[in-house]
Amino acid sequence: MKDRNRSGLPVSAVFAALFSLSQSNVALAATAPSLGSTSTYGVVSTTFTNSNTAPQTIINGDLCFTTGPVTPPLTITGATVTPCPPATGTDQGLATANLNGQPCTSLGAGAIALDSVVVGANPPGTIPPGCYSSGGAMNVTLSTTVTLNGAGVYIFRPGGALNSGANSSIILAGGACASDVFWAPVGATTLGANAAQSLSPTFVGNILDAAGITIGHFANLTGRALTVGGTVTADENTIT
Repeated sequence: MKDRNRSGLPVSAVFAALFSLSQSNVALAATAPSLGSTSTYGVVSTTFTNSNTAPQTIINGDLCFTTGPVTPPLTITGATVTPCPPATGTDQGLATANLNGQPCTSLGAGAIALDSVVVGANPPGTIPPGCYSSGGAMNVTLSTTVTLNGAGVYIFRPGGALNSGANSSIILAGGACASDVFWAPVGATTLGANAAQSLSPTFVGNILDAAGITIGHFANLTGRALTVGGTVTADENTIT
């Protein structure tokens, strides 16, 4: 006779159900798209606006725009190109199509908080490499941390906006690299403000978002803000 628990189910069936539950959000592997001509840019935008408040924004990389800011960034280590070369729009579109064509693990039918997401046996907010989608916005809650843990490619595809709360952060661990992180939201991106200038990144990865990207006061982005067809708004940021 098989062992049974109080539910009347065989013990083996209970263990199988628990195992299945723990594996329900196992990540699907992802591959990095080519960024082509956009790869040298910190910012690619149709319109680029920048705060007039000192200290000004620092861009470690190239910058291109069609309509530029009244007050330019304090420091640009690369070239400033205006207007953006047509190839940047083509290459952004091809990279976005590649990201949208990859199979993804769904994190929810509506808006989700990345700091609360549980993937496999990881604690909430710790995410291994893989491709992840949601039916609505992807958010990082105010003053919380999301950890990308492990070497590999990370793709995040919100079905709505991408938002990070004030004083929140995305950090890298276990060999994760900012150049291997890709964000491709349907709606606009808003990165939350920081209480003070940060020497370390508060957000990481390549943001490809034709709906526009707003980078909050003192936010520090290690990655790229790519929005041909949209506006990048900077406010005393460091973009590397």
